[in-house]
Amino acid sequence: MSLSKLLASSVALTGIWVFLPLTFIGCDTTTDDDNLLAGGILATFEVEAEQFKIWITNEATILQVLDLRDGKSNASIPNGVVRRNSGQDNHNAPWNWHIDPVEVEMAENTIEVCSGLPSFIENDLDEWVDNVGRFCPWSAELISLVDHR
Repeated sequence: MSLSKLLASSVALTGIWVFLPLTFIGCDTTTDDDNLLAGGILATFEVEAEQFKIWITNEATILQVLDLRDGKSNASIPNGVVRRNSGQDNHNAPWNWHIDPVEVEMAENTIEVCSGLPSFIENDLDEWVDNVGRFCPWSAELISLVDHR
């Protein structure tokens, strides 16, 4: 093979290798199977001007939240165990904490020590996880619900 043919072949192959990766840029390869939030509901609450989300898989609590949304319940205070990190599929980002998806319930009344703002937890996460244990914001309002069941 002559040097000019060898160089032409190399240039052509290099062009293919450069072109092929570019064909996949912008392609969305996610499917419903990739949804890490399958099997529960994602409830968004607002406390004053701050929002947080709770991924709920506890069937009894799912029913409580659905009743709240439908106006059939006065239990409007989410009351759950605080865990470190933003949760499954980072559902509670940008916060670095989440409410346990099983150990959560809706309440009409709770003790004051677990009430507060989402930023209170973020700013003193160790205290909330290790000592307070639960988050139960009295002024929480359900503003959004997405059913992933």
